[in-house]
Amino acid sequence: MIHAFFRSVAAMIVMSGVAGCTSISYYAQSLKGHVEIMAARQDVGELIDNPSTPGTLRARMASASAIRQFAIDELALPDNNSYRSYVDVGRDAVTWAIFAAPEFSLTPRTWCFPVFGCVP
Repeated sequence: MIHAFFRSVAAMIVMSGVAGCTSISYYAQSLKGHVEIMAARQDVGELIDNPSTPGTLRARMASASAIRQFAIDELALPDNNSYRSYVDVGRDAVTWAIFAAPEFSLTPRTWCFPVFGCVP
């Protein structure tokens, strides 16, 4: 996990050097938010077993756990660490993805970067 953290930091430093119009504060804020979310994770199994977990949350975690097990048993999806932790971020979304398009169009605008290529 530590290696992944340092790789993320290195990638952000490189990206900040290539994206001329984006300030380093954007990447620092992004990294800070990621670290806060990772530190606040709670194990789904422990939430289900903990009697002080609110009933609604316990039921949702039990459903998610059962769905995950179905995906492993019946759909042969990998049994990895996906969907084993939960974080209440206190808002509707962790992040927003925003796309730009000309007025009255669904064709996305494209931006090109020296290292990463073009992205909508």
